[in-house]
Amino acid sequence: MVKRKAGIMERLKRQYRVVFIDDESMDEVASYNLTMGKLYVALSSIFVVIVVLTVSLMLLTPLRFYIPGYGSEKSRARSIQLKNTVDSLSDLVSAQQKYEENIKRVIAGDVGREQERDTTMLDMKKVKQDDMNSMLPKAAQIKATAIQNIKTEERREKKKNAN
Repeated sequence: MVKRKAGIMERLKRQYRVVFIDDESMDEVASYNLTMGKLYVALSSIFVVIVVLTVSLMLLTPLRFYIPGYGSEKSRARSIQLKNTVDSLSDLVSAQQKYEENIKRVIAGDVGREQERDTTMLDMKKVKQDDMNSMLPKAAQIKATAIQNIKTEERREKKKNAN
């Protein structure tokens, strides 16, 4: 009367009967003979199919653009360029605001002695060189680019409406 533990292979091969019975009429609706091995294979197959469908859905449809970090090199380069332009413009705006505040204080006569005064001489060659090396494009270039972008968008809209 010594009971020994069944090995894993014996447990996987042991037959089980799954019966579906209607509660009201007590009729047998369906009956299946299963083993744990068959159940494991069926569940694993369902899992693999779901993973394959999800991955293919994400990679083969426009949903892939919602994945963080996914995009073309062209759009990534454009976003870096736009970020640099925005940073430069924000620096320019803050410098202009500081300049306006200084002008207002000078006009109001609030220039106090506690402020440190800049008494260094400006090197005009260096100032001109800094102006030449500015990261911001010229106003005419910005305007031309904007007009070109508007025309391109109009052409796309016309093609879209034509189709």
